[in-house]
Amino acid sequence: MNDEILELIDAHRDGGLSAEQQARLHELLKSDPAARRAFVQEQMLAAAFQLETSGMMEPAPEPRVVEAASRFRSASLWRWAAAAVVIFSIGLGLGGALKRTPPLVANLQDEPVDDGIALVTQSVDAVWAGGRQLRADSILSAGRLQLESGLVQIEFYSGARLILDGKVDLELVSANEAVCHAGRLRALAPPQARGFSVTAPQFKLVDLGTEFGMEVASGGGSKVQVFDGEVELHASNQVHRVLGGAGVSWASSGERANITADPQSFPSFDDVRDRTRQQSQQRYAAWQKWNRTLANDPRIAVRYDFESTSRMLPDSGTAQAHGLIIGAEHTNGRWAEKEALEFKRPSDRVRVDIPGSYDALTFTAWIRVDATPERHMALLLTDGFEVAHPHWQLAPPGDLRLGLRSPSTGPKRETINYNAPDVISPGRIGVWTFVATVYDRQGGRVKHYMNGRQVASAPIRFDQPLTIGSAEIGNWGVPLGKSTYPVRNFVGRMDEFTLWKVALNSAEIAEMHRNYHP
Repeated sequence: MNDEILELIDAHRDGGLSAEQQARLHELLKSDPAARRAFVQEQMLAAAFQLETSGMMEPAPEPRVVEAASRFRSASLWRWAAAAVVIFSIGLGLGGALKRTPPLVANLQDEPVDDGIALVTQSVDAVWAGGRQLRADSILSAGRLQLESGLVQIEFYSGARLILDGKVDLELVSANEAVCHAGRLRALAPPQARGFSVTAPQFKLVDLGTEFGMEVASGGGSKVQVFDGEVELHASNQVHRVLGGAGVSWASSGERANITADPQSFPSFDDVRDRTRQQSQQRYAAWQKWNRTLANDPRIAVRYDFESTSRMLPDSGTAQAHGLIIGAEHTNGRWAEKEALEFKRPSDRVRVDIPGSYDALTFTAWIRVDATPERHMALLLTDGFEVAHPHWQLAPPGDLRLGLRSPSTGPKRETINYNAPDVISPGRIGVWTFVATVYDRQGGRVKHYMNGRQVASAPIRFDQPLTIGSAEIGNWGVPLGKSTYPVRNFVGRMDEFTLWKVALNSAEIAEMHRNYHP
């Protein structure tokens, strides 16, 4: 499915279809099954939201089509909503196309899946092999983890927890099994994770509800120390039980010896927590220092650092375009010491009025998305959708988007959406993410970045300076009179937003992420 059908569906939903665009939409729906499925799903979402706001549906935490279906109080309501979609489409002359669409129920099986088996819960000075970036809250799938240095705490979905200490080569097999090829680790397996196993070259350790340390030398020797509880060591068709306070050492030759456990020889979970807190304080202090240097930076149009706890959102840039917080609540940001705003309800927003017209703009923000973006979620949306007034937002199913309206006159009001697909995947829900979008007239391109890495680039189609004016962070528009707006509120947290009046380059954006990530 191409971007054209997505743009036409967006324009149809916003009521901005010209006669020419309506004819083109009709043509695509008749000829393209993927286009028909996308259109039907969009109409089902609209019907679901309309029923929810009218009190006929129970509220639910995520607005996916498949989940919206489960929120109807009865099968008859579901049939009514489905019929409403068909009737609505027939009104556009699309009924014939929809009749040939595969049953909608088949599409409802396409739920998001999670192949994760563990996640990183703490990370202190971690350096991963190959430049891999795994930070706190990163979800881990089955596969090899190679830590070069630092301390990392991993929590398996089974409930077992591991501390990786220094250079470690660990293979994740399942939510209840790992293989230690080399390095040092400490493990805690509560009763819920009984049976958790770690395999070393000479044995397989099966946990019976305990805390233990393991060390696998690069030459093949291994040690196990049981700090509390009991483990089973399976080796050479024999099972050895080891109780708390004891341990076993295996030489690379296979020779076995009993040893005494020393809990102080491995970092504890309290040690990791304390060092994580200390590093967090240091990173926050470094960010504060950098933040002060930006107060008079001539490249900045507006900057909101979210450090104030008042209902005004101060602009630390020279424009002094302070925002007004409506509904959204103050909370913790990337670090425990940092302030942020939490957006949850359709009423939550920050009203801003940003002056100026710009040939280049770079949008940057630190966000934590707390719900699957199966509808549009505003980052910065200008009031209405006028020519050259940008819409920066998340679009289904998790794309980062910059939307602009054509400067052409007449009945045709073409829209171009510059998308970066799947920036917010299910694995990034609840995780702090640095997003950036560059609009560069001189370079003739729009570029998107996620966590300092460029993820999309496209040529500018409508060469025009951009204007913000009246706008909202985290929402879209103030209804006038009895008019309404689509629900596009952001769901999550934001603790930094900057609008740069220059096109930042890739190195600058990567540096901001590298230096100030949580």
